[in-house]
Amino acid sequence: MTTSPVSPHEQSVPELHAQTGSESAASQPPVSLTPAEPPERYFYFEDELPDPAEPSLVAPFQVSHAMPTVSDPGQLSGNAPSIPNHPSATQKGHKRRLSFPLIALLVCVMAIIGTVVMSTLVQATPPLQSKSNGHASPVPTSQRGSSPTPQGSVTMTVQGSVQGQTANPASNWIPEQLPQGWTDAGLTLGDALQAMRTAVAFNDREMSLDYRSVGTRNHHGGTLTAATFLFTNGARQRFQQHDVRVINNTLFDHVVTTRLIRITINAAPQVMKFSQLNRQLFAWVTVPFQLWQSQLDPNDPQHLRRIEGYDLDPATQQPRLHHMVVLLLRVAPEATGAAPPMGGTGWLVSTYALDQADGSLPEIVLPA
Repeated sequence: MTTSPVSPHEQSVPELHAQTGSESAASQPPVSLTPAEPPERYFYFEDELPDPAEPSLVAPFQVSHAMPTVSDPGQLSGNAPSIPNHPSATQKGHKRRLSFPLIALLVCVMAIIGTVVMSTLVQATPPLQSKSNGHASPVPTSQRGSSPTPQGSVTMTVQGSVQGQTANPASNWIPEQLPQGWTDAGLTLGDALQAMRTAVAFNDREMSLDYRSVGTRNHHGGTLTAATFLFTNGARQRFQQHDVRVINNTLFDHVVTTRLIRITINAAPQVMKFSQLNRQLFAWVTVPFQLWQSQLDPNDPQHLRRIEGYDLDPATQQPRLHHMVVLLLRVAPEATGAAPPMGGTGWLVSTYALDQADGSLPEIVLPA
């Protein structure tokens, strides 16, 4: 008995042979019942195929239409028709989808735009400002009453207002015009700036006081004598003979008793005048300034409260503007030694005047 070859797909399917009692096995051909195979399916990409060098960037795909069913088992053993490489021509047009690099680029652009918008909103939002209670706006507006006060410490009451007269310092000290005779004496604009630096340094050290650094009652020092390093020899002698910081204990006792801290602020120097006398060069520098101070509240017998703020004018209760005029003597930087004051600005203090009623300048005193 001969049988037709069975394809590999049909090996798992049992063969059923129907026989009759009168017919022989040779006369009856075998009947093979093979169930219909499921339709084969294939996939295709909507867009162009991905680059084999980039396996991670795979284009989306979907199932195509079903292929025709192969019903003749004999065809499986013969030459099977080739499967088309492309989808049916009757399929509709492709749906264009965004590629991964384009999506990433859009996300980056949106992130950058969002960052710029948030930065603009943050810069346009004004900072919160607290308002203090009372008839005047304290300067500064620090409040320490919200926290418990340790035993032995002091609380502070701020006095003064930012309104009123101020020193109004310029953004820089570069003078627009030098005094008459300045350049004829061989001095430069740099020498004028050094003169203003020296006057401001003297003003700061002469007018600032701190009760924690004043020396002793028998030997004054600290902030009471901090400006003497800028004096000429003649000025140092006059200081020891006439200045209230050293001639008695009146100022010393006041600073210690009130626990005074006083600091010069808002200085705005200006070269006012230049002169020559006995082959010596003199420069007058005016220094408008204000004073900030902190001291014990005289109305507190327990000395637990402090009053802080501007030095006020008693008549107007506004910050007082002081004027100091410093008379400087020209000293050549190369003649001031290895360790000159302030590194050698070329100027030393001969004398000064404070808050002159008529605004007059101090006279030259000899020895300078």
